Amino acid sequence: MKFVLFLLSWFLIAATGPIGLAQPTQLEISGFTMGPIKYKVIVAHHPDGVKPERLQREVDGALERVNQLMSTYIPDSDVSRFNSNQTSEFQSVDAETLRVVKRSLEISEQTDGAFDITIGPAVNLWSFGPDEAKDQGLPTQRQIDEVKSLVGYEKLEVRVDPPAIRKTEPQLKIDLSAIAKGYAVDRVAAVLDEAGCEQYMVEVGGEVFTRGDRTLGGKWRVGVERPNTDRVANASLLKGEQPKLASVVEISDRGMATSGDYRNFFEYNGQRYSHTINPVTCRPVVHGLATACIIADDCMTADALATAVMVLGNKEGLGVCEKLGVESLLISRDSDFSSTLTEVISVGFPLTADLRTLNPPAKIPAKTSTQSIWPMFIGATVVIGLAILGMAVGSIFSNKPVQGSCGGLANVTDEDGNSSCGICSKPTSECVERKKADASV
Repeated sequence: MKFVLFLLSWFLIAATGPIGLAQPTQLEISGFTMGPIKYKVIVAHHPDGVKPERLQREVDGALERVNQLMSTYIPDSDVSRFNSNQTSEFQSVDAETLRVVKRSLEISEQTDGAFDITIGPAVNLWSFGPDEAKDQGLPTQRQIDEVKSLVGYEKLEVRVDPPAIRKTEPQLKIDLSAIAKGYAVDRVAAVLDEAGCEQYMVEVGGEVFTRGDRTLGGKWRVGVERPNTDRVANASLLKGEQPKLASVVEISDRGMATSGDYRNFFEYNGQRYSHTINPVTCRPVVHGLATACIIADDCMTADALATAVMVLGNKEGLGVCEKLGVESLLISRDSDFSSTLTEVISVGFPLTADLRTLNPPAKIPAKTSTQSIWPMFIGATVVIGLAILGMAVGSIFSNKPVQGSCGGLANVTDEDGNSSCGICSKPTSECVERKKADASV
């Protein structure tokens, strides 16, 4: 039994990182952006010339610039100025703002309006936006029809040179919150690329981009949160519980974004209303899709498409992802807040099957690949043999005692019954205590 445990311990070590080697150091910086949104950057094997303090300043600067340009809370931001100016003339904006607005309109076209940065008035009408009406009950059909006249990406135009945007409806407003976080991630990634960093992960408010391999080798691992089954928004957080994972994804050189229906909603007369508003109907969506996790070449695209898929629902959302060539993981409830969750996964989605935690088990398409543990087990066995052989050779030919732990040989004895631990010139405290205990028996 002890030998089995010994093998298992070596197997776990071999599966997580190199044995007996000092683990490489990594640089981590973190903070807040766009108000309360947390960000974190992990850089593995950063260049010697990269100073943590300088990198922190450059990352903070990139995030602050995105916020200053695109926030609806800063009066002189590009977005706020555009929204307050009720003219149909082109209005000058920064090239970065233009880039995000232009990409937004492209995704609106690709998703038949499921993604729309002009949706703000409808979001406010349903009490989910910054200007929401509190305790007003449900909107009337007349109010919804009035809002529809103020919503529509077709009413927005862009000009590349010089950078400018215009609205054909004077009261039209834009809100970039469903794409700006993803763009902020891409901007931080650009800062790290320019600094010569080749292995890193950037996360801003749950949106992620990774480059190269993680510190211990292999692609970066990112968790996908399991939708809650409580009928109260943020119920698990209110209870002090940590979010549970549905799956773990391995990605490199790509962006990932996740949207869900379980953080922000309300109930009225027994009916649940999601914060995800369909720009076409200007009403909350009514399907059972709970989570949309999208992987794309850049995080800005992944961010916007995650929102669009949450609007479209399972079937149409998957179709859009296939058409655009992005990978998707969609988690749905069989009924309203049922404990049964079902996953629909695109064939190429990089799911780490051996780290799945979704409970009850998800229904996965047959084409989804799973990873076998046998390659790691065989590798661990080889490493064990090499380790034992190396200690034996060092002891016999070099006449040099083994340093540190007994390497799992505590139960091996010679012909006189002496333990192999007797060759150790530097026993650990556990070994010393064990010898004292044995002597007292």
